[in-house]
This record gives sequence, structure tokens and C-alpha cells, in this order.
Amino acid sequence: MQNHQVIIIGGGPGGYETAIRLNQYGIDCAVVEAQRVGGVCLNQGCIPTKALVKSAELWHEMQEASAFGLPTADLKLDYKNVVERKDKVVDQLVGGIEFLFRKRNIPIYNHKATSINKEGDLWKVSLAQADAITAPYVIIATGSESRSLPGIKIDEVDVLSSTGMLQMQELPASLAVIGGGVIGCEFASIMNSFGVKVYIIEFLPRIVALEDEELSKRLGMALKKSGIKISTGVGLTSINKTEAGLELTLSNDSTLTVDKVLMSVGRSPVMNIDWQQGAPDMERGAIVIDDYMHSSLDGVYAIGDVTNKLALAHTASKQGMIAAEHIHCRILGKQCDIPALEYANIPRCTFTSLELASVGLSEADAKERFGEIIVGKFPFTASGKALAMGNANGLVKTIARADTQELVGMHILGPNAAELIAQGAILIAQGAKAEAAEAITFAHPTLSEAIKESIEDIRKLSIHKI
Repeated sequence: MQNHQVIIIGGGPGGYETAIRLNQYGIDCAVVEAQRVGGVCLNQGCIPTKALVKSAELWHEMQEASAFGLPTADLKLDYKNVVERKDKVVDQLVGGIEFLFRKRNIPIYNHKATSINKEGDLWKVSLAQADAITAPYVIIATGSESRSLPGIKIDEVDVLSSTGMLQMQELPASLAVIGGGVIGCEFASIMNSFGVKVYIIEFLPRIVALEDEELSKRLGMALKKSGIKISTGVGLTSINKTEAGLELTLSNDSTLTVDKVLMSVGRSPVMNIDWQQGAPDMERGAIVIDDYMHSSLDGVYAIGDVTNKLALAHTASKQGMIAAEHIHCRILGKQCDIPALEYANIPRCTFTSLELASVGLSEADAKERFGEIIVGKFPFTASGKALAMGNANGLVKTIARADTQELVGMHILGPNAAELIAQGAILIAQGAKAEAAEAITFAHPTLSEAIKESIEDIRKLSIHKI
């Protein structure tokens, strides 16, 4: 039976990055992962989806070449080539992580963890078709899986999850996306750019409902303008396969017939491990953790989607860094002073044809917490770089407290929003005030100037805003 100092169950971004950090601290750790390292994010989520986003974006620009003064050509799309490129990107990244593990001599047990049992001071992790391993510390990083609606089965043939969408070798003529959250909107945007007729069916009053209401509505208008049909406040009742295709019955008594259905109604934590002496405290299927990612069981930590905090790869990675630091402190026998993770200050990105990114509080949440607030805005239509790019839709919206002018939220809808939002994340995490923009020189011409002017607008000092 092999013994380690730390066993990490799950090799997604949270799991593999935590293993590398522990290794950097000189701590003997191992990863248990039945599939390839990288988890859902690298293999069936973030990375392959963004590879498709780029192909869709480029294809769309090729169709719009005349708008840039360039000749257009009669081009034909071969979607299999797009999928092949996506797979190459995934293989390169996953292969790179596997190389890092080999160079650092971090063992990967390619088996499923079946049960966990406490034996003395050690946790014993039993593996399917392999010998058990032990360690005084265990980190659960088992992620999440796609949910469906009652009575509707995801078969990955007609009714697809995001995984099935990424495995699809041919484009359907039409697609119904059930759920207008981040994943649903991203796939809707990708498929629409490739010429698929797309419908979004969202039960809530608006798409990406967890985002700032103003930008959520603006994104909805942009997607509709691109040709996507969006129905909000409507639920899916049933799906029946007919000769014409998949017939969807909706809660408003209407029907819709499409070739494929993407079920995108959320994800559920995965915790299919047998805890022989009692599981850690759970809440809605997720492991309850403290500020150090520690569970109710001594020596057992949890990170990522299984904690149901904020289902993002970079959330899992950040949680993992905190867990690694805390374990390091415990091994050294010293006090560990780690600031609590402020989940609201973790950037959130939606990679639609008009990107949406946010950090901090929405306007509604800021009003609820602080009462009086100030909102600064700057449209990309007044950005020289955005106009030159031919992508001047959207805006930057920055929110500050009225009493101190401390920045508490930033929301960006427009070109490269997911890249730009890091600037907002830095300012908000540092507790910067509106006047901080005056101490920073932003390069010209860049999209980031829109951030500067949105902050300046808090004090009515934006130069280029009318």
C-alpha cells in the first residue's frame, strides 16, 4: 500500500494545479483521476469550447470581409476540420500537463476512487482495480456533471449535454438550447455563427440571469440581432421524436421542432465515493467547507464544483492554492493566516459573439449592500480601437460606493471583455477608488481605455463620453 502526504481525488484544473503547488512546497502528493488530467475544463469544457469560439468568430469575420474593405469569397465550411483543430488544442494542453507531472515526479493513479476510510491517522482511499493508497490529508476535487429536467434523458445522440455538443462531428440544421445560462448562450452563439438555426428556451425572465440586469438584457438583444430566437419565461414540458425531428412542447402550449437539443440547465456536484465512516457535512449535494477549504472531517479538504461555491475552473484553482497553503502550514506546524476568498471578486466570463465579463457586485447587489452607489459607463462606440476592429457594440459599466467612491463592481459587454475584466478584478481586489484611474496611464489606442473612461465617468470626468 503506497503512502503519500496528500491525495487529491480529481485531476481537473483545481486538482492538478494544487498537486503542482504542493510539489513546489516539497510535499509528496498524488492525483487520482480515472480519465486524462485536465478534468471537464480541458477535455470537455472550457478549452475545447473556446477553440470552437475562435473558429466561429473567424468564420463570421470571413463572411463579413467586405465590411473591412476586403473581397469576399465563396467559402465552404467543413465542420470536421473545426472539430479536428479543437481536439489538437486539447491534446496539446493535456499532454503538456502530463509532461509537467512526469518532470515533477507527481504520480497519477488512473483509477476511480471508490471509497474512503479512516485508519488511525491516515485516510485510506480505495481504488477500482488497484491497491489502495493512504495519506493524512485528502483533497476532494471531483467536479460536477450536467443535469437534465425530470423525465428527459440526455442520450448524447438527440438530446445532448455540453460534452455531446463537443463530440458532434456534423452541424445540425437546427438546435434548441434549453437554458440560457453561460454554457447555453456560448453554444448558441457558436452554432449560430456556423449557420445553425438556434433557439434558446429559458425559464427565467432573462438569459444569464446571474449577471448584471442591464448587460444581461443588452446581450439578449445582441444575440437576437444575430439571428438567435430567444424565449424567456418559458419552460420545456416534453420532447418527442417524430419524422420531422424532435418536437418540443413548451409551457406556453407552443411546440418547436428541431434536429438536436442541448440540455443546459445547470450542473450538479459529483461525489460518488463511499465514505465508510460517514461523509463530511453536505448541503444540497455539495461538501461544506470553511475559509481554508477544510471539510467537517479532519484532514479532508474540498475544492471546485463539488463545493458548489462558484462553478468556474479558476475558482477551483484558487481554492486549491488556499488548501495547499493550509496543508503546508499544518505540516510545518505553524499558524496559517490566509485571507478569506471573496467569491464575488472572482471574474465571470461568457464567451458569446459579444463577450460578457464581470467582477464584483452587480448594480442591484451593490444597492442592496451599500444603499447609495455611483455608476460610471462608457460605450465602445466611442472607442477608437473598437471602431477600428469593427466591433464597437457594448459598454463598460463600473460601480462604486457613493460614500467612499470605492470600486465594487465592473461589467463589460463587448470585444475582448474576458481579457479586459482582469483590470477590474485587480482594482476591486485592491480596494481602489475612482480616483485611482488618474494614477494609471492607459495605452492608446486600446480597448482598455474604455475601462479608464468608465471609471472617470463615476466622477463625471470622462473625456470622450457625451
